[in-house]
Amino acid sequence: MLWLALHLPQLPLEALGHHGNSDASVAVTENQVVICCNQSARGSGVQHGQRPTEARTLEPNLQLLERQRQTEARTLRHLADWAYQFSSHVSPRTPDGLLLEIGASTRLFGGLEPLIQHLVTALDALGHAHQHGIAPTPTAAWLFALAGEAAPVDDPATLAARLQHLPCRVLELSPRQQQALAGLGVHSLGDCLQLPRRDLARRFGRGLLLQLEHALGERPEPRPAHRPPRRFHRHLDLPAEAHDTVSLGFALQRLLRELAGLLRGLEGGVQHLGLELHHLHRDASRMDIGLLRPSRDPEHLLSVCQHRLEREQLAAPVIALCLRADRIQSLPPRDTSLMVESDQPERDQQQLSERLGARLGEHAVTGLASAADHRPEHAWRQDTSAAEEQLPPVGERPLWLLPTPLPLDSPQGHPCWHGPLTLECGPERIEGGWWDGADISRDYYQARNPRGSRMWIFRERREQRWFLHGFFG
Repeated sequence: MLWLALHLPQLPLEALGHHGNSDASVAVTENQVVICCNQSARGSGVQHGQRPTEARTLEPNLQLLERQRQTEARTLRHLADWAYQFSSHVSPRTPDGLLLEIGASTRLFGGLEPLIQHLVTALDALGHAHQHGIAPTPTAAWLFALAGEAAPVDDPATLAARLQHLPCRVLELSPRQQQALAGLGVHSLGDCLQLPRRDLARRFGRGLLLQLEHALGERPEPRPAHRPPRRFHRHLDLPAEAHDTVSLGFALQRLLRELAGLLRGLEGGVQHLGLELHHLHRDASRMDIGLLRPSRDPEHLLSVCQHRLEREQLAAPVIALCLRADRIQSLPPRDTSLMVESDQPERDQQQLSERLGARLGEHAVTGLASAADHRPEHAWRQDTSAAEEQLPPVGERPLWLLPTPLPLDSPQGHPCWHGPLTLECGPERIEGGWWDGADISRDYYQARNPRGSRMWIFRERREQRWFLHGFFG
């Protein structure tokens, strides 16, 4: 097995909607102690462990936020949903990490390095600060991530040697225990492993010994697997009020990337999205967004959503977004490839129709679809979606169907159209319509005239009359 650990050191800040670099100085506190701050605050000297009064002395404009552990836990679950695209075994590590078993995933991505590159690029796009570690055991991968050791350890034979160089600060120990280790001259895991384990357990508790045994793979370490839901519902508070729809682009893109990650993991797509714009002291603005076919391409989804937003007149400044997808549909195998598909022209046409529908209104652009009716005049319908309905097979049908069947001359009962017709195939009997008063009973034939034209004709069984109904290409 091979494990990848993701440490999210800024999660307390990111869970409250503060991602990436910002000119404003922001810090998160818990029990009157700074536990996390952004780059701007660190530039002013604000550090982990300071009292709020001390931090405010260094940065008078510092914005202090109280830690929200429930919000962090929800954000971590959402990231576990997103990470399912990289591994079928994702295990949240509370409060600020994820563990992914990636042994089988490397083959899907073409190797370990491409997988890491995909994951790092995608996580950067979501705006999360992160460190990763890779090792044969979950605990070892986590310790490497905490230490900032990103070089993978994929050979169990080298694991112990690589662990020895890690500092003791990566171990889960109380400040007093860390000081006690330092007092003994123990500064690295290698130093710890030199001490008798019985003495370690007696002085520092069984927990330290378990960490070392788990890291080395000497003791089994089962990890519970996260199972993502087959629906998506996300609420995102904006860092500042948005006064126009253009300003919503970055936040919307982030939500759609989270959705796309979940969809890739579930090998599914969405055909309908619900988007809510939340305002201060006003009801939310709600809009439904439909696609012709299920999709999981975040750029495509963003384009359709943006065209829909262009029609929206904001009733008030927006303070939060809510995106939902209540139904996730499976995609056919050709759409589940990690590579670029070859059906680009078809996708371009589909996406153009979806953008026009989003901009002009869902019913302004329609298509044609098959209908479950044997009668040729009723075997099609206008449809705004491209959901494919599985219908039973029928005989060959002409490319051009006449709006109204054309009566044919039939001297001595033989049909003619620019000369006598030769019946090449048939009859195919089509009956039906008693339920709506437009019942028919016809025998259809494929015929050819002296000029070589191929056509679809039928004989009305009740009146024994011949009609031309269509032409084959």
